[in-house]
Amino acid sequence: MPDLRREYPYTLTFNRRRFTRVLIDRHYEESHPDMSDQLILELIRAQDGKEQEPAAVRNGFLYFKIEDRWQGKRYRLSLTYCGEDFLGVINAFRVKD
Repeated sequence: MPDLRREYPYTLTFNRRRFTRVLIDRHYEESHPDMSDQLILELIRAQDGKEQEPAAVRNGFLYFKIEDRWQGKRYRLSLTYCGEDFLGVINAFRVKD
């Protein structure tokens, strides 16, 4: 059975928390073939040092919906974290203008 997530060593600060890993769920591959892990990591890099209010909090996990621009195109990231050192990417896709 293939891994459901890919892990990358990646250091960034988001919401004043330091993360050393990014876990990317493969869910995006099903509906958004124009996305790639490399593009997602670029979008994550743009969040370094930023603060964002969570869209939801459940069972100790904070969930975020973030829209940002990269190379003139809009994208949405669904992120999560809990008490661990990783930032999880649940989904990522391009938002059509």
